Amino acid sequence: MSEFEMMSERLGQTGLYNISEDSAVYAELMAYAAGLDLYFDELEKIRSDIFFDIAEGSEPVLYERLMHICNIDKSPEGRKQSIISALTLTDKDFTLDGIKKLMGIYNIEGEVEEQDGNLIISCTNTLSEGQRRAISEDIQRFAPIGTRIDISGGA
Repeated sequence: MSEFEMMSERLGQTGLYNISEDSAVYAELMAYAAGLDLYFDELEKIRSDIFFDIAEGSEPVLYERLMHICNIDKSPEGRKQSIISALTLTDKDFTLDGIKKLMGIYNIEGEVEEQDGNLIISCTNTLSEGQRRAISEDIQRFAPIGTRIDISGGA
């Protein structure tokens, strides 16, 4: 049942409204229904984004934005897997091994090492400067305060 039909039926049951095609109430309900249809279409899109793992053909854009994930794997399945992995992070992951786990979330292949209190990530992926900067900023959120993140290699 459309929004218009639902509103007309409920208002018609009261006996207080004339909902014929030439009435002002009819025109007003049509306008409300048009707005509500747009609203419910957007709501359905959000629901699809929230439950991306079970939605057909959906991409996890909402989660990527909410979690600030810059993923170099552009396939929907790789992006979904990255988000699922990111949702498993705990307070125990703020270590060198945790940074390695983050590399997996961002689909970065390579090594990570600590050097003079900084983390050096030597990746084998080809990354643009923008990707390096975005991933470095994302990983920085998980590193100890004052630790610098350098991503090198893979150019």
